[in-house]
Amino acid sequence: MGFIIIIPFAALAGWSIFALFRWLRRGHYPPKWWRAFTLLAGSGLALGVWFAFFLEYKVGNIHIEGFPIPAGISQREKPTEPWVKSPLPAAIRYGAMITDLLSGVALCLAPIAVAAFFKENMIKRDADGKPINPA
Repeated sequence: MGFIIIIPFAALAGWSIFALFRWLRRGHYPPKWWRAFTLLAGSGLALGVWFAFFLEYKVGNIHIEGFPIPAGISQREKPTEPWVKSPLPAAIRYGAMITDLLSGVALCLAPIAVAAFFKENMIKRDADGKPINPA
């Protein structure tokens, strides 16, 4: 049942990373764009590791590990009682961790995707400010 949520998130994050890589490669972007891509992907990998392995937050009496897909859930009835961990199947837990990792990379690559979009779609103008017609 958990794969109904995990697979679309993982596919979207993985596809966006691959599509941005392909976009930069086909567009023959200069080396500074590739350096930015590498730096952002590296920082995204660090963010993804934090999302998957270290991020924990509490909502009411529920303790959640991982973001955006929970890799572990604990709960308690009263605030004074200890946390009771609800075991998740290994496939769901590892799938959630991989999705969290990919989501961190995709999130950090968003600024370069926006910059590439604006670079490709800016209207080129001549010295008088009139649009240049490429045809």
